[in-house]
Amino acid sequence: MQALLGSPVVQAALLAAAGAVAFSLRNVPGLVASWLQRFFVSTLSVDSRDEFLFSALVEYMDAHPALRQVNQFTARSVRRGTAYQSLEEDLRGGLAPRAYLSPGEGLHILWIDGRLLWMRRELQVAQSVFERISLSHFGRSGDWLAGFLQHAIDARASRESDTLSVYIPNPFHGGDWMRARLGSRRPLASVVLKAGQAEALLAGLQRFYATRERYAGLGIPWRRGYLLYGPPGTGKTSLVTALASELRLNVCTLSLASPVVTDEKIHSLLAGVPQRSLLLIEDVDTFFRQRDAAHAQVRLSFSGFLNALDGVATQEGSVLFMTTNHAGQLDPALIRAGRIDERIELGLCDADQLRRLYLKFDPDEAAARAYAAARAEQALAPAQVQAELMARLGVGSGRPVADAQGG
Repeated sequence: MQALLGSPVVQAALLAAAGAVAFSLRNVPGLVASWLQRFFVSTLSVDSRDEFLFSALVEYMDAHPALRQVNQFTARSVRRGTAYQSLEEDLRGGLAPRAYLSPGEGLHILWIDGRLLWMRRELQVAQSVFERISLSHFGRSGDWLAGFLQHAIDARASRESDTLSVYIPNPFHGGDWMRARLGSRRPLASVVLKAGQAEALLAGLQRFYATRERYAGLGIPWRRGYLLYGPPGTGKTSLVTALASELRLNVCTLSLASPVVTDEKIHSLLAGVPQRSLLLIEDVDTFFRQRDAAHAQVRLSFSGFLNALDGVATQEGSVLFMTTNHAGQLDPALIRAGRIDERIELGLCDADQLRRLYLKFDPDEAAARAYAAARAEQALAPAQVQAELMARLGVGSGRPVADAQGG
């Protein structure tokens, strides 16, 4: 036996066998951990491509008492002013954005409702960059995790039943949307246009949302596009906000001249518009002027935008609003039939508009008619009229002052 063991061949064979055993055993801890996780741990994953679910979970965790157990955070801000005001207007009104702290990237061990829960938050890179949150706990049933997620959904639904969310392209990578503002919903009556304009547009949108099967039967993409045009201050942006409010929708605002909007990103943006949202592309004439001037900030080509607009990736049921102060400067290819279904001019005030604007501030009908008669020939935009009436009648009038009309 000793002679046999002394053989170089046998020693080499024994060494190889020992190496093979050691190599196979090195994976045992990982295999055991994987087996334990498979049979004794339940895991739920949510990623930011599902904007509603991801935001609901993040915001629920923000407010949960378990957050006190975490010492690594990701901060984000949510505007508290009205959804149709700028950040500067919010700040002047004393409405600074509210900061939220959420568990940051990495692994967090939490004790929630008598359960040990571990949460992992990480960035994922695939065709786009997105965040993923995974929640795990001991137990083979996913019922508790499903209930926890439902609490998050219910909390967001309750919180947002009377609020309007405004989304913008994510400034960090531009390929998806992030919520920038949260404000009160705006009644359609607060936007004073020419008689019947707002009501007709609302009725048209209601018909559109009720005719999905009709579009499918005709083989026509279930999408609709509007062009709102007119001088500054005639209520274009305000109208879209009010329509979204009446239809219980949200608003996604997009500037084609933004440096984060590129030929590559525009496809994912149009495909990823959050559900139940109107897409608002403001001041499209600015994009054309800057493009023609070879402005360095513009990184989106006209052909790239049109391809994304027509592409199969664009969501079914999407409603697009474009606004412009100068309709004559737009390329006809952009507003042809099939891309823009209806063009609506929002002009300067007529006498009836002036009268109804006055009544928002003061219920005196005789005074309203006199004001309209005196201003009817002055070519005033609704925003100009409201600024004047706010200064003149805004404080102490017989009726609460409605929100400003602009755009």
